[in-house]
Amino acid sequence: MVEKRRIIYTSRPWEATGLCSGCRLCEFWCSMHNMGVFNPLRARIRVLEMGTGIDIPVTCQQCQDPACQAACAYEAIYSDAKLNIVRVDPDRCTACGECVGACPFGIITLDPVTNVAMKCELCGGDEPACVTVCPSKVLGALTNEQVSEYNRRRYAALLAYDDETHRYKPGGEEPILKKLER
Repeated sequence: MVEKRRIIYTSRPWEATGLCSGCRLCEFWCSMHNMGVFNPLRARIRVLEMGTGIDIPVTCQQCQDPACQAACAYEAIYSDAKLNIVRVDPDRCTACGECVGACPFGIITLDPVTNVAMKCELCGGDEPACVTVCPSKVLGALTNEQVSEYNRRRYAALLAYDDETHRYKPGGEEPILKKLER
């Protein structure tokens, strides 16, 4: 069995290109890979505009106990044991929308053309299209352990020094000297 992965936003605000630029290439390539058309309304990833010039890409988090699956009375949402992901069976989906309301992240939608529930399925086990095309390289398909390690390093970097003139990168690499205006 493949280790469970999910796509996360791995911003690097200390780098000029380490944030989501809002280009939406992830949405376009997701829709192309999964639906065969360049249409962000048919993408399984969404770039949320926070209204402050900050954009955040979000997608299915491949929950351990998926609320979408529990809400589906038609068993159209199922766990694929081989790929270790939660998938949608388009033949069983009735477009009732119960999964849409149940998703705690609000990421499941109904396809505007087929009216079938759609969610990230990690491109069927391939390297996800959104990850490969992101020009800022801020998306990653990571295991839960990798996500935990990334978050641990990121938080540790924030706490690394009382002196704000030094910070470490979350990867634990060389310190970044922050020049303070005096």
